Amino acid sequence: MTSEENLPADWVLETEQTAHNEFMGRNYTTVLYRQEHTRSAVYINEVIDGRNVWEYNVHHSGRDGDLGTAADLETAKQIAFAFMNDSSASV
Repeated sequence: MTSEENLPADWVLETEQTAHNEFMGRNYTTVLYRQEHTRSAVYINEVIDGRNVWEYNVHHSGRDGDLGTAADLETAKQIAFAFMNDSSASV
């Protein structure tokens, strides 16, 4: 289980918010993690796929930033944490 208390070194949770979209008639969540002292960021956004299914897209700043998609927020955070751990280890 991911926890913002256990963020990888040099990463901070900049925002996590759930908002209601009247037009879509549903709540949606966005998450932004930022690496301190760099311009690196990891984003989690809800998106709708071609089958009309909502899922979480995980991507990072920079070139070829797609990290994957997940059916639920917890799995999306696990994808984000794996990337952040790898990028922190390579610094």
